[in-house]
Amino acid sequence: MDITKLIDEFFAKDKREEPRAYIGASSVGHDCTAMLSFSHRGYPDTPPDPKLKRIFRDGHRIEYVVISDMAKAGVHIMDKDPMTGKQWRYTDYHGNSMGNADGIVETDDGMAIVEIKSMNDSKFKEFSKKGVKYSHPMYFAQMQYLMGLASMDRAVLVSYNKNTSDYHHEWVDFDIFFYNALKQKVEDIINGLGQKISTDEADWRCRGCFKRDACWHGAEPERTMRTCGNCHASTTSAEWTCGKGCTDNCLDWVRYEPHAKA
Repeated sequence: MDITKLIDEFFAKDKREEPRAYIGASSVGHDCTAMLSFSHRGYPDTPPDPKLKRIFRDGHRIEYVVISDMAKAGVHIMDKDPMTGKQWRYTDYHGNSMGNADGIVETDDGMAIVEIKSMNDSKFKEFSKKGVKYSHPMYFAQMQYLMGLASMDRAVLVSYNKNTSDYHHEWVDFDIFFYNALKQKVEDIINGLGQKISTDEADWRCRGCFKRDACWHGAEPERTMRTCGNCHASTTSAEWTCGKGCTDNCLDWVRYEPHAKA
């Protein structure tokens, strides 16, 4: 019996999560607006390999451990929204963009967003030395976007070293100019201005992208108005408008294509 092979085969077949159909705070800092556009429209993800799926699973599991450690240490952290009983969620542009916070912490200065990230030793040391804005710009953008959506002035990134079990945290202040730049980026994507970051799928930024098959190999989603290239979302309502006149159902579906790299 090849136990390793059986485990890998199980994870390869496990498809419990549907692709998101919005612009998420965790990815809004990504440089490729084509990737964000495919995500916004709900195009299928390129399946991660079994090892990466387990890394994601372990990351979620560590989040619960960190929240428990913080609570035991006397930190007043709320990991669930008492109104919903679920993770804190903030939305904008009528659901076209949203973000989930790992928690809200109460401090002497008020409430703050909590983001928890597990890191390997190399990334942990880089974060500890350089700070999140330079070590992990995607995390920094995620925190800024969440603060803007939640109307909060502070956030804290709590990092757990998976190799040594060390902790390191950093408080981050809200940057309105950075946030407004992210909002403009989101609006550009909603308005159909997504653009590929490269002209070659062998580009390192494309090789590991979750939308690689959609972007480079024509992977198609369910045929709806959201996924149709004739349709565009609105920044002022939840409606999608079709250039061909469709209303509820898509009658002349064409595949969405982002703009080519200039």
